[in-house]
Amino acid sequence: MLRFDLDSETDTIRNYRDRVRQAESLGEYAIAEAIRHVLALEQEHLIDLATALGIDVPKGSLAG
Repeated sequence: MLRFDLDSETDTIRNYRDRVRQAESLGEYAIAEAIRHVLALEQEHLIDLATALGIDVPKGSLAG
């Protein structure tokens, strides 16, 4: 179940990154910044799940 959650967090992070790019391309910088805050929280969740599983954080999940 934790592995499923980790995979879901990875997908969620990818989707939030896409939304940040979309918001910026529309000139919606305040929205992009708000999404970045949520993205940071999701990355913390990912780290917590990887730690609980005793594995490294999936490659590319934390880089912006």
